[in-house]
Amino acid sequence: MERRKLVALVGGVVLLGGTVALLRDESAPPPPPTFERFLADRVEHVPDTHELRAPTDLALTALDRTSLRASWTAAGGLGHGGFEVRWNGATRLVQGTETELTDLDVNADVAVEVRAVDGLGNRSEPATATAVPRLAHDEAQDDDLFGPVDVFDGPAALSPHRWRVLTAAKPYDTTGDSTDCLGLRPFNGRRLEVTCDLLELQSNVPMALGEPGPDGAVGRVVLTTDGPLTSDGEVSIALLPEPFQDLPSLAERPPPGAVVLRLTSTSARFEIGEGVPATDEVAPVAGTFTLPSSGVRHRWEVRVLPGAVVALRDGVALAGASVAVPWRVARPRLVFREARETLLDSFGVGGVPADPEPASVVRLGSGNGELLGSAPDSRLSGGTSVRVVATVFAPSDVPMTFEFGSHSAPATRMPEDSSGSDEDVVYADFPLTASDEPEPRRVRLRAGGYAHASDTRLVISDGPDARRPLPPVTDLPTPAPRVPAPSITVVREDGVARVVVELGDPAAREVAAVKGVEVDFDGERIATLPTNGSAGGRHEFALPLDDVPTGGHDVEVRVLPVAERGEVRKHRHSFQIRPL
Repeated sequence: MERRKLVALVGGVVLLGGTVALLRDESAPPPPPTFERFLADRVEHVPDTHELRAPTDLALTALDRTSLRASWTAAGGLGHGGFEVRWNGATRLVQGTETELTDLDVNADVAVEVRAVDGLGNRSEPATATAVPRLAHDEAQDDDLFGPVDVFDGPAALSPHRWRVLTAAKPYDTTGDSTDCLGLRPFNGRRLEVTCDLLELQSNVPMALGEPGPDGAVGRVVLTTDGPLTSDGEVSIALLPEPFQDLPSLAERPPPGAVVLRLTSTSARFEIGEGVPATDEVAPVAGTFTLPSSGVRHRWEVRVLPGAVVALRDGVALAGASVAVPWRVARPRLVFREARETLLDSFGVGGVPADPEPASVVRLGSGNGELLGSAPDSRLSGGTSVRVVATVFAPSDVPMTFEFGSHSAPATRMPEDSSGSDEDVVYADFPLTASDEPEPRRVRLRAGGYAHASDTRLVISDGPDARRPLPPVTDLPTPAPRVPAPSITVVREDGVARVVVELGDPAAREVAAVKGVEVDFDGERIATLPTNGSAGGRHEFALPLDDVPTGGHDVEVRVLPVAERGEVRKHRHSFQIRPL
């Protein structure tokens, strides 16, 4: 090839490349506007004085073979914005001092780094740790449970053979099934999530007491969960002797003979029903309660000893009661109150191995005169007997009789505590026979005086041929992290309004990186503060009031995410400036 032809060819390529580059520049979106620091005249940003220090005591543990739970100590307290966690090329921002890494390789080394992040996005040096999920998981922790352990990874985990799903989310629902109370969330595979304000799960597997084990326990139940997360939420693990497993709902006061562990976001405590004798046994409690974090599972255990009951979280005793249970068999019940978004992971029972005692529930609602409702044979098919249960308001001396189809039986009051209430739960048992009973079978309450029944239900003892539907479960999407919501406090002192903005969500599984904060006073911008991918934090602005009139004023704060399509979170706070 001649030299001039080669030069022309190369030049043509350069020209073509330049043309393509020019077209790309013209079609590309404009760069985002810069987000620069701005303070209005005389407005001052008061820096956070907390020292940024690397976390300490980073530990990696595991509740199964494909996950790791990272926990650490915030050096210098939690006054800064949060923490950045890195592993396997992934990054997560959190505000608490623990997080769970899921869907990991069973046998691979996982290197974890945790950095403290202040409110302006500065990062500390990392705390580091490495673990193999399979080796970090202590499989011996479930040796004292008899199988199968229930893993709540789908609707089949709540098979009617093993569970009754009770709910008051829709009191007038007469189907006997839960509605709008369970979701299936992608988490370490899939996990059930509580989606209503009240959910009760009654286990059909009894807990029967046996001989003391190496830890002294004669029986135990274990629940793995991440909740409750909210300040008003509660998760309870109740041990109910006969007949209280058939209560429509667990009241605030535990029934006689019952043992109830109540868990909140800040405490764990036992409540003991009447008739459970106290002992001189010292319950071995030594642990410190730490706040739960969304998506971080913990293993709660109620351990029954000959002279005490003890509650443990991840093997550490946090609560106890010096009592001797007066029964040999109890039925566990799980209660979730105001505990939305709580994940259910697994449940197990230990003691003497016992077969499930399948039972299903048909709700009849409230009474209309003597008629309480009716049950079609399709709901009774496969059952061996039925217990009619109702909450009744009536004087204690009023005799009552239940009628179920053509059969009748005296209504027995469940043993009550000493509260003196005229409201009792009453029940009667009937056989289920395939005779010439009318279809549907009507349920009535006959009383020798005033009696009003509500929340009537049939508890059907199911035989091996019973076929009951699985509870309905709603598929839930993977939640996208959001920037923490702002809260605003305004304090007036020495002619200055101190506007304190806090971006806090320590219970969130993950928060989105914060690009910055904008503050408006009475509709005018007074501050723009870049935060450079922080996880939240505290920001204070000093606003002189010399030229600010008395009366009502508004402060609005907007928290902007780094991700352009992320949600901007806002909060407005109104306050008064009164004449001196």
